[in-house]
Amino acid sequence: MNIDEAVSFFQKFLTAVYEQDVANVTASDDQLEQRAARTESFMHSSPGTSMTSPFMRPRRLPAEKLAEISQNASTPVRRPLYLVAGYDVPGLGICFAADVGGGEETNYIAYERQYWAMEVDGEPKIFALYGIDFYAERLAWENIAGAVIGHTGDPIAVRALKEPRVPRDRDNYRRIVASASQEGT
Repeated sequence: MNIDEAVSFFQKFLTAVYEQDVANVTASDDQLEQRAARTESFMHSSPGTSMTSPFMRPRRLPAEKLAEISQNASTPVRRPLYLVAGYDVPGLGICFAADVGGGEETNYIAYERQYWAMEVDGEPKIFALYGIDFYAERLAWENIAGAVIGHTGDPIAVRALKEPRVPRDRDNYRRIVASASQEGT
């Protein structure tokens, strides 16, 4: 997988996540389970780890309760993909990290998640999920699910896609973009 293939993979994955988020507030259990299965088809649980897509509401809701949830829920949005960076991770080889936003950008946070992908049996798969550490002064990521990634060093390739407006996240974005080739692997 090269940087362009990684960007395409993450974009397809984020579309699946968005479709699952929409189904979570609008669709029957069967349809939501199909969307969750689609999202999970992008994931890989390595030994001793778990990568799953959460079913975000109670199952077997009556139609009127689902309609109420749909009416009161905020409208799901497609999460923005800010950048994709490739790293030569010790013990794993070439892996790609995608810095992703949340449902909305606030005054203090643009980034929310960082997904890690690598080739597994010839197919790109997400094998780790990190979330921002809300209590850190500077941008810091903490493992939420999947494999724990050790120190990576500088990226070997970066694809800058959308610069965050929030100063803390923008500064980190600019640092990563400046640290590696925009073409790369």
